[in-house]
Amino acid sequence: KLLMCALIEARSCERFKLLSLQCSDLDLREFYKKLMVSEAGHYKLFLDFAYKYIGKEKVDKRWQFFLDTESEVMQSIAYRGDRMH
Repeated sequence: KLLMCALIEARSCERFKLLSLQCSDLDLREFYKKLMVSEAGHYKLFLDFAYKYIGKEKVDKRWQFFLDTESEVMQSIAYRGDRMH
């Protein structure tokens, strides 16, 4: 559960980063940047908890499995430009 939460937060962080870099409204850019930083903190927090309670070796192995599985899923679905998630 910790790694799934970390993955969700990591992807949110990436999306807010993209929004903060591309938005033409300066106030919104700053808002998205703050959200990006917040999500990055959440992502790291979940990984740190996993490391604490499960151990680095197991977590790293399982984390890589999550990333590989996510990649396979993303490659198998059609791209849609009208959504962020």
